[in-house]
Amino acid sequence: MSHTSDLNGSLSPDPVAAKRHNGKAHPVPPRSPRKQRVTITLPVTRLERLRNAVYWTGHSTLACLIADSLDEVVTQMEEANKGPFPKRLAPLKRGRPPLRPRCLTDKELR
Repeated sequence: MSHTSDLNGSLSPDPVAAKRHNGKAHPVPPRSPRKQRVTITLPVTRLERLRNAVYWTGHSTLACLIADSLDEVVTQMEEANKGPFPKRLAPLKRGRPPLRPRCLTDKELR
């Protein structure tokens, strides 16, 4: 039997891995990767630059541009780390940390 993993990493039976019809299991085609909504706050100037980039480059959506960019950055980080990072030992803390690291401003990126 196939299993799925929830957000906490718990395994549970996958209800769509096989469909039963007349007592026989029939394979179900794989679904596209699961997605989860994430909310972030960006400086307005950076968001406008991203929107302009989507408009002028023909990227299908802002979400696509952001996802592609994040994939590229994480790949670079993993290459610098000489491989993928290990799985987290605990969930990330929610909210702002008391002394949070500062993100680069648009001026610093230029």
